[in-house]
Amino acid sequence: MKERPKNEPPQFLSGWKEIANYLRKGVRTVQRYEHLFMLPVRRPAGKPWGAVLATKAELDAWVKAIPIREEFPLRDAHLEYAVQARDIRTGLKEMERLRDQMFALRAEVHKSVETLSGSVVALQKEMSRNWWKSRVPMPHDASLVTAKESELLAESAAELRSTPVKYPKAS
Repeated sequence: MKERPKNEPPQFLSGWKEIANYLRKGVRTVQRYEHLFMLPVRRPAGKPWGAVLATKAELDAWVKAIPIREEFPLRDAHLEYAVQARDIRTGLKEMERLRDQMFALRAEVHKSVETLSGSVVALQKEMSRNWWKSRVPMPHDASLVTAKESELLAESAAELRSTPVKYPKAS
């Protein structure tokens, strides 16, 4: 790794093998350097994986900066990943807890709707058996109920009888 003259164009290394050979390391080691120590490589497609390019000048500068990096680490990748992994695990546990709560609430709502539906059906059956009794109420003094009131009572009873037994499920 020698200094190049100022007017010479940059020399590119294409692929992990060339970069590893230039740095006299293994391919996997160089890939780990990129991941942990921000080895200066570029991906032409802009993807986080795939083909890589590097210039010899940038690699030389990166190697010369190793003493600085040891004194002032760029990042502690293992610690970052451990924190992120812990946060992900905590989030997953919270999601599982909320999912279980949702299933329990859903079962309770389903049971309540079934109970309510059963009550409505029972009330409808009772009303259909006694529709003639609810049509014109017979108070102690029949003269107290006007024709208009008995007509309204009959309409209300008919409305209740015509209420649908099965309700559509909410989606």
